[in-house]
Amino acid sequence: MENRAHALATGIFILFLGGVLALVAAWFQGDQGEKNDFTIVARSGVSGLNLKAPVKLRGVLVGKVESIGFDKSDSQRILIGIRVAKSAPLTQATVARLGYQGITGLSYIDLSEPEGAQASPPLAAGGAPIELQASMLDQLSSAGPQLLARVSEAAVRVNTLLGDANQQAFSRSLGQFGEAASQVAALSKALAPTAAALPPLLAQTKQMMAGGSTTLQRVDGLVAESTLLAQELRQRAELLDRIGQASAQVQLTAQRLDMALVGTNRGPRSQSLVDVWSQSGRAIERTASQIGEQPQSFLFGPQPAPAGPGEAGFDDRARKAN
Repeated sequence: MENRAHALATGIFILFLGGVLALVAAWFQGDQGEKNDFTIVARSGVSGLNLKAPVKLRGVLVGKVESIGFDKSDSQRILIGIRVAKSAPLTQATVARLGYQGITGLSYIDLSEPEGAQASPPLAAGGAPIELQASMLDQLSSAGPQLLARVSEAAVRVNTLLGDANQQAFSRSLGQFGEAASQVAALSKALAPTAAALPPLLAQTKQMMAGGSTTLQRVDGLVAESTLLAQELRQRAELLDRIGQASAQVQLTAQRLDMALVGTNRGPRSQSLVDVWSQSGRAIERTASQIGEQPQSFLFGPQPAPAGPGEAGFDDRARKAN
């Protein structure tokens, strides 16, 4: 019985160990689903890239490197065979670069697509090869000589800049700067009283500004009054012009009336109508004076003048009484 039990335990252990080995083998072999083979063409070095190196599409592991070798027709090209999962969405715009795994120096294939290339048709298995673009490290390696030359040129310029003559000039500049700083300090001390007097001066300035504002307001009032006065003077000037025009018209009318009444051609014995009117006016004036002195003469006629000496009816007593 004990032999049978030991044999059964041994058989169970062997089966368990076989299953574990099968699982480990499956884990190392990875997914055995459907795969597609593609070719990557590299024209530069592929340092750090080994067989079974990972192949990633936008950071996702999709396959492994199966082969690395030179192109028989063109020795400048390196052909890299990769096997990726059939479900990987590779397109005709897909490009490859070498990615580096930390500080180990090992590299992997990093597949990506340019922006806006998602609408490209899918890449068929065994179709056109994928171009391997230069990585950042390759670009730095190619640009290294130029970078070193520029660094060397910059070092030469720095040495020239830091030469003895420039250092002496820099020392003199520092000394002059110190003197200027001391002068500025002395000037600051000299300006301290002026700075202390600035607040009262600002207050006076504000008062002057307030007074100036009041003066400007008064000036505005005077300007408004001057404007009104100018308008009145303009109106009066217009009135005087009208009076002058009316006077000229009256003078012209008087001249025309004089010419109409007097005439332009008067004989030596003729008398102007104006003279006749003057005599008539004086007669009317005398008549009015007589009527004023003797109103009864308007009804009874004028009284006769008193008799003079030697005339009939002369009364010497009345003359003496007067």
